[in-house]
Amino acid sequence: MVDKTKVGAALVIGGGVGGMQTALDLAEAGIKVYLLDEAPAIGGKMVQLDKTFPTNDCAMCTVSPRLVNIDRHLNIELLTNSKVVSYDGEPGNFRVKVHKKARCVDESKCTGCNVCIEKCPAKTSSEFDHGLANRKAIYTLYSQAVPNVPVIDKAHCIYFIKGKGCRACEKFCEANAILLDQDDEELELNVGAIVIAPGYDLFAAEEKPQLGYGRYPDVLTSLQFERMLSASGPSAGKVMRPSNGELPKKVAFIQCVGSRETGADFCSAVCCMYATKEALILKEHYPDTEVTIFYIDIRAYGKGFESYYERAKKAGVRYVRCQPSSIKQVPSNDELIIRYQDEQGKIRDERFEMVMLSCGLRPAAAGQELAAKLGIKTTGDGFCVTEGLDPVATSVAGVYAVGAFTAPKDIPETVIQAGAAASRVLALLADKKGELIQERVNPAERPISDGNPKIGIFVCHCGKNISSVVSIPEVVEDAKTIPNVTFVDDTLFACASDAGEKIKQAIIENDLSRVIIAACTPRTHEGLFQDTMREAGLNPHLLEIANIRNQCSWVHMNQPEAATAKAKDIIRLAAVKVTHLKPLYPGHMAVSNEGLVVGGGLAGMSAAIDLADAGYQTYLLEKSGDLGGNLKRVKIGEPGREPQIKLKELIERVKIHPRVKLFLNSEVTSFEGSAGNFVIDFKHDGDNHEIKAGAVIVATGASEYRPGEYLYGQDSRVITQLELEERLSTDRIDARTVVMIQCVGSRDEAHPYCSRLCCIQAVKNAIKLKARRPETEVFILYRDIRTYSLHESEYSRARKLGVRFIRFEENSKPDVIVDGSRLKISVIDSVLNARLNIPAELVVLSAGIVPDADQSLAKLMKLPHSEDGFLMEAHIKLRPVDSPVEGVFLAGLAHGPKLAEESIAQAGAAAAKAAAILSKDNIQLEACVSEVLDENCDGCAYCVDPCPYDAITLIEYNSNGSLKKTVEADPAKCHGCGVCMATCPKKGIMVKNYYLDELSEMVASILTPA
Repeated sequence: MVDKTKVGAALVIGGGVGGMQTALDLAEAGIKVYLLDEAPAIGGKMVQLDKTFPTNDCAMCTVSPRLVNIDRHLNIELLTNSKVVSYDGEPGNFRVKVHKKARCVDESKCTGCNVCIEKCPAKTSSEFDHGLANRKAIYTLYSQAVPNVPVIDKAHCIYFIKGKGCRACEKFCEANAILLDQDDEELELNVGAIVIAPGYDLFAAEEKPQLGYGRYPDVLTSLQFERMLSASGPSAGKVMRPSNGELPKKVAFIQCVGSRETGADFCSAVCCMYATKEALILKEHYPDTEVTIFYIDIRAYGKGFESYYERAKKAGVRYVRCQPSSIKQVPSNDELIIRYQDEQGKIRDERFEMVMLSCGLRPAAAGQELAAKLGIKTTGDGFCVTEGLDPVATSVAGVYAVGAFTAPKDIPETVIQAGAAASRVLALLADKKGELIQERVNPAERPISDGNPKIGIFVCHCGKNISSVVSIPEVVEDAKTIPNVTFVDDTLFACASDAGEKIKQAIIENDLSRVIIAACTPRTHEGLFQDTMREAGLNPHLLEIANIRNQCSWVHMNQPEAATAKAKDIIRLAAVKVTHLKPLYPGHMAVSNEGLVVGGGLAGMSAAIDLADAGYQTYLLEKSGDLGGNLKRVKIGEPGREPQIKLKELIERVKIHPRVKLFLNSEVTSFEGSAGNFVIDFKHDGDNHEIKAGAVIVATGASEYRPGEYLYGQDSRVITQLELEERLSTDRIDARTVVMIQCVGSRDEAHPYCSRLCCIQAVKNAIKLKARRPETEVFILYRDIRTYSLHESEYSRARKLGVRFIRFEENSKPDVIVDGSRLKISVIDSVLNARLNIPAELVVLSAGIVPDADQSLAKLMKLPHSEDGFLMEAHIKLRPVDSPVEGVFLAGLAHGPKLAEESIAQAGAAAAKAAAILSKDNIQLEACVSEVLDENCDGCAYCVDPCPYDAITLIEYNSNGSLKKTVEADPAKCHGCGVCMATCPKKGIMVKNYYLDELSEMVASILTPA
């Protein structure tokens, strides 16, 4: 029965990565979204970063498509410069009062010319650049800001300070967009759910006066250094000492500034890796600069983190285990002396020219204020309390929390939590999906003629990413000489919203019939520019992107002349190709509105329930005879987070849910089709079945490593952590001494990754042992203790209870020896630099997580694996749930090691992604796909087997009384990769808009002398 009191809209508070992802997931699945942020533009802190690890992608380029998609989305309404005042109501029907501060600029009239900013005489320190540069009293938060409209800072504006005078911005604004008398607004929103994602505040380094921040100019915070490294930053990416403008020869990073201490008993989760990233970038740009990182434990716990850490060490980054006590400045040359105590207790002084403080994360002050208004519980540290094992449910029904406000976390975890929150909202408002949704109507497509194309070329500076190496003026002038080019322009950021509008107007005003964007990679931005083409009335496939960033400025950063010449050539190639482009029209395919989940463990059951709660029939396949997976063996949890209670609840819900159809003892035997219309054959209890699904979630789990070392399997007194949990749940452990050994089956040659959960599991079980029998001696032998985020408090508690932690080096692993009636563990203590022999009655191995040995399903579905053997995601930072196979999503241990609540969050995120597909009646196919030229094809079938997507089939048909062989390409499966075209000896199959004659002309245009 439809609840008429519910509203098919949601309020998302916070415009950072978490808020943006939640808004997009909800809007794509049929929910109207209000996206609110107190800042004058969305983007959060990610837009301040230089690059993201471990891929070293440009952070701004990575996030900019999301920014523009949100700006253009008809079903996302932006409310910047705004904050929540109060709310009332109930889940499904909240009334929220919002205070919207006056921007003093008319957003509908502003053209983004920035004349107002140029003419403004008042300056103040830029919060975006963290004090490394100034901004004006009227300013745009950053170059690609969304919305890209200036705002007046009344606290620094001469007119508002004095109540008269100046008004330069108003005087010089030709669009009459300045509204100095604009008043604040009070709005009331009616929404069905609220998601809060206020982000984090960086620890104020001034609170550590002994580290010299604010007194010594060459001591910077981590975010300041990000701005310095960024090509769009105040120094255009050039690293220099603020004291003298020179390149530092010795640089240090100090970890755990404002984390892991009294008053902040938590790990900030990201500092070790962002310092490693910054250090590695510094070494790559300036190989002769010496870089040292002072740390307590390196917490490289995420997917790909350990190999990135090892890469930094190989690049020459030096790691010193300690916590420096002070920094002093040498008056004669401004060098900085770091005093620290090494592991052997010796006090050392070391000189550096520049020091970065890896400041920890704090729950955002705005978030704590918001929590008070909404009545949401927070921890003593100010983080939002989530309910039980649900990682996004707050103490207020219908209000969900996302990102660093729930606990310190990295970008992928925030994106995953955003999807989980979207999934909860979709379940709450299942019967209201689509109620408030608008459909975009583009202008009629303008017809074009084959002859005399009018080509427009738009050259992007990409801030300094391109223009610091490639001479943009030279490129622009050269482009003007290319045949058929009738318009050339350059722009600071072609992917910014205002630039998109200018490109669109230029297309219309100059009657352009082909467009070249000379910028960055089409992998991230092609769809964005194709949307601009469509809005301008041009077919989106009359676009060519010349990648002069990745292929010129990035790979030839020390060869500006060669990079510029290459950029000219790439644009000339694009101009030849674009003249051959034809309008393409994608097909459409009906969507099967049912979902499939493979795997009946914690992630699989959670995903199935979330998808079913959102209103979709869901099939759940489990290969064994019962549900639960690895969770069946996890017995110990915090109060309110008992794993066995959660397991029982999930199994019961799966079995009684009217929209979940469960198949135990089932195995997928065939997987065909594409996103929106997969056909899956499977065996169930020996019988064959077939189902159709619009989206598939793979949650097939992973396994505990079975040790072959430390006498495991030879002596019953050597067990794993999961076996210890099973004993603790049923038996009394009477051992007087228990020794736990970490990194068994992790961080070694065979398994070079960190298994993420082993340290937390060991600490949890050690606490349980001490709580039951305080006189039990518990030793944990470790390399790094990786109790990241809020789990740090458990580490502190274990130490207070008397658990002893002994660190060993990688090349000096412990030995376990049978010594009469007891076991003896021999280990070299790296602090004492002495061998210790510990007699024990029980040895517990913290065994890692290894990928499932059965990879048959991954092969059937063509799912690639990472170098560690786990299923690979489409993008490690911003698409951690999507697989490279469109319409197939990943959840749980199959994707990589993670904790129970993290698996639940990823299951929710996968369900939200799947729901976005299932909510549609039909799906648009790729337009740039293979087409068979029947007159040339003789059915040799050379193209069939090499096709990675199984999109080509050999067929026979009767032609004028004789049997003819040919091939058929399925547009639903084809991705236009061109493998078929490369293998065909007869020119019988081509990718549309990539014909051989145009490719030949492109090559000839470069080989022929000008």
